[in-house]
Amino acid sequence: MADVETHRSISINVAKERLQIRTDLSDADLKEIVDYIDERYESYGRYNLEAGKRLALLALEMAQQLFEAKRRLHQAKVYREQVDQSIKDISSLLEEGIEQPKDWE
Repeated sequence: MADVETHRSISINVAKERLQIRTDLSDADLKEIVDYIDERYESYGRYNLEAGKRLALLALEMAQQLFEAKRRLHQAKVYREQVDQSIKDISSLLEEGIEQPKDWE
Protein backbone atom coordinates (compact mmCIF):
# COMPACT_ATOMS: atom_id res chain seq x y z
CA MET A 1 0.00 0.00 0.00
CA ALA A 2 1.40 3.42 -0.95
CA ASP A 3 1.94 6.12 1.64
CA VAL A 4 -0.82 8.69 1.56
CA GLU A 5 0.34 12.23 2.16
CA THR A 6 -1.94 14.08 4.53
CA HIS A 7 -1.47 17.67 3.42
CA ARG A 8 -3.98 20.08 4.82
CA SER A 9 -4.66 23.67 4.06
CA ILE A 10 -4.24 26.01 6.99
CA SER A 11 -4.12 29.73 7.57
CA ILE A 12 -1.28 31.01 9.79
CA ASN A 13 0.10 34.33 10.97
CA VAL A 14 3.87 34.54 10.67
CA ALA A 15 6.09 37.62 10.81
CA LYS A 16 2.97 39.79 10.88
CA GLU A 17 1.71 38.27 7.63
CA ARG A 18 -1.34 36.08 7.13
CA LEU A 19 -0.53 33.09 4.93
CA GLN A 20 -2.57 30.21 3.56
CA ILE A 21 -0.33 27.14 3.31
CA ARG A 22 -0.55 23.42 2.68
CA THR A 23 1.36 21.33 5.18
CA ASP A 24 1.67 17.86 6.62
CA LEU A 25 3.27 19.19 9.82
CA SER A 26 1.53 18.60 13.12
CA ASP A 27 0.02 21.60 14.87
CA ALA A 28 2.77 21.40 17.52
CA ASP A 29 5.58 21.35 14.94
CA LEU A 30 4.02 24.19 12.96
CA LYS A 31 3.57 26.27 16.11
CA GLU A 32 7.20 25.71 17.08
CA ILE A 33 8.38 26.88 13.66
CA VAL A 34 6.07 29.91 13.55
CA ASP A 35 7.02 30.89 17.11
CA TYR A 36 10.71 30.69 16.20
CA ILE A 37 10.24 32.84 13.09
CA ASP A 38 8.13 35.38 14.97
CA GLU A 39 10.67 35.61 17.80
CA ARG A 40 13.58 36.14 15.40
CA TYR A 41 11.56 38.58 13.27
CA GLU A 42 10.67 40.65 16.35
CA SER A 43 14.32 40.66 17.48
CA TYR A 44 15.19 42.65 14.33
CA GLY A 45 12.68 45.31 15.35
CA ARG A 46 15.35 47.05 17.42
CA TYR A 47 17.04 48.10 14.18
CA ASN A 48 13.98 50.06 12.98
CA LEU A 49 14.01 48.31 9.60
CA GLU A 50 11.08 47.98 7.26
CA ALA A 51 9.41 44.58 7.14
CA GLY A 52 11.08 43.47 3.90
CA LYS A 53 14.57 44.09 5.25
CA ARG A 54 13.72 42.33 8.51
CA LEU A 55 12.53 39.34 6.49
CA ALA A 56 15.71 39.43 4.38
CA LEU A 57 17.85 39.40 7.53
CA LEU A 58 15.78 36.55 8.90
CA ALA A 59 16.24 34.61 5.66
CA LEU A 60 20.01 35.15 5.82
CA GLU A 61 20.13 34.03 9.45
CA MET A 62 18.08 30.90 8.75
CA ALA A 63 20.14 30.07 5.63
CA GLN A 64 23.33 30.39 7.69
CA GLN A 65 21.86 28.00 10.28
CA LEU A 66 20.84 25.56 7.55
CA PHE A 67 24.29 25.58 5.98
CA GLU A 68 25.91 25.12 9.40
CA ALA A 69 23.61 22.16 10.09
CA LYS A 70 24.48 20.65 6.70
CA ARG A 71 28.19 21.10 7.42
CA ARG A 72 27.84 19.40 10.80
CA LEU A 73 25.80 16.58 9.30
CA HIS A 74 28.50 16.01 6.69
CA GLN A 75 31.15 15.98 9.43
CA ALA A 76 29.09 13.48 11.42
CA LYS A 77 28.74 11.22 8.37
CA VAL A 78 32.49 11.33 7.74
CA TYR A 79 33.15 10.56 11.42
CA ARG A 80 30.68 7.68 11.33
CA GLU A 81 32.38 6.24 8.24
CA GLN A 82 35.73 6.45 10.05
CA VAL A 83 34.27 4.72 13.12
CA ASP A 84 32.65 2.04 10.95
CA GLN A 85 36.00 1.41 9.23
CA SER A 86 37.78 1.22 12.60
CA ILE A 87 35.23 -1.32 13.82
CA LYS A 88 35.75 -3.40 10.69
CA ASP A 89 39.53 -3.24 11.17
CA ILE A 90 39.27 -4.27 14.83
CA SER A 91 36.83 -7.07 13.97
CA SER A 92 39.22 -8.34 11.32
CA LEU A 93 42.12 -8.32 13.77
CA LEU A 94 40.02 -10.12 16.37
CA GLU A 95 38.98 -12.78 13.84
CA GLU A 96 42.63 -13.31 12.88
CA GLY A 97 43.53 -13.69 16.56
CA ILE A 98 40.75 -16.20 17.14
CA GLU A 99 41.72 -18.26 14.08
CA GLN A 100 45.40 -18.37 15.10
CA PRO A 101 45.55 -18.49 18.94
CA LYS A 102 49.14 -19.88 18.89
CA ASP A 103 50.37 -16.43 17.84
CA TRP A 104 49.41 -15.18 21.26
CA GLU A 105 51.76 -17.51 23.11
